[in-house]
Amino acid sequence: MYILYGILALIIMIIIHEFGHFIVAVLSGVKVERFSIGFGPVLFKKQTKITEFAFSAIPLGGYVKMKGEEPNSVDENDKEGAFYAQNVYKRMLIVFAGPFFNILSAVFFFAVAYYIGIQALAPQVGKVIKDSPAYYAHLQPKDKIIKINNISVGTWEDMSKIIKTNDNLNLVIKRDGKLMNLHIKPKSEIVKNLLGYKEKINVIGILPSGETTIVKYPLFKSLYAGIEKTVYIIKVTLEGIVSLIAGLIPSSEVGGPIMIVDIASKAAQAGLGSFLIFASIISINLGLLNLFPIPVLDGGHLMFFTIEAIRKKPVSEKFQIAAQKIGIGLLIALMIFAFYNDIKRFFIPKTTSTTQSVIKK
Repeated sequence: MYILYGILALIIMIIIHEFGHFIVAVLSGVKVERFSIGFGPVLFKKQTKITEFAFSAIPLGGYVKMKGEEPNSVDENDKEGAFYAQNVYKRMLIVFAGPFFNILSAVFFFAVAYYIGIQALAPQVGKVIKDSPAYYAHLQPKDKIIKINNISVGTWEDMSKIIKTNDNLNLVIKRDGKLMNLHIKPKSEIVKNLLGYKEKINVIGILPSGETTIVKYPLFKSLYAGIEKTVYIIKVTLEGIVSLIAGLIPSSEVGGPIMIVDIASKAAQAGLGSFLIFASIISINLGLLNLFPIPVLDGGHLMFFTIEAIRKKPVSEKFQIAAQKIGIGLLIALMIFAFYNDIKRFFIPKTTSTTQSVIKK
């Protein structure tokens, strides 16, 4: 059942992306001939006065087919509503709209998630590490941290952000129903973050209890949190891509549609808020991926249009076709690699260390 939520998340993100192209094209006076979700054989379709809406068998993408979208396909006697009859800046806006709508929708989904409530780790101590700053300050398991430096903390993440960047901490904690004040001077450590980069942070030596809490924000605060979270995920995603290229993150971490559906289904089990958070992250990734300057992707088209705007004339159709063939090859290779990782991750049993040692002997 929850797998259906995962598939639904993927389809919704594709619809949002293609709708961005579609609505900006229509508002720009371009005739959209087909709006398709998926590739391959058409399962069903609906013809309107101008546009055919279709749903195809392979829901791993989608496309918006516009009139006159090839450089030399515009009939001089029938320019009305043709994509290539528009000036280059209009064309750039139509192409950019897809990724932009993905990122904009992430802000909305994050905001809704924070408004209806999301499950998060509570700022409650589970374990105090011996000889740590928290240990010498007499922080104890089950202590709940209420404030740090007069800033209220609702989650473990809120608390961690404050601790990491402050050299002196004044804590208000709740212990056995009573409020207490503690002063802790954290120590600095060099750690590797999730992306493999080394960073210097402050720590006090505590681990979470595992207790959870529901975080809910009022309307305007949830909207601000949605914008803040979207900016943060964009930053982390771009850093992750750089780390992957630099070899700091193993290529085995690359996942495909199967991994997306699996994680989305698990997020759905944790509640609507968690599902919306994951959908937002997927939407941001889809938007950023499409902005890569690879021919056939939106970023590739934007690259050609930027060159056209600078040169005052289009890139030759012959060059575009050759570049697109290379782009298609790259995408197919990446898709095969992602599917390979997914199959290995979910369908091939991992060899245990005991088995490996027997094989070596």
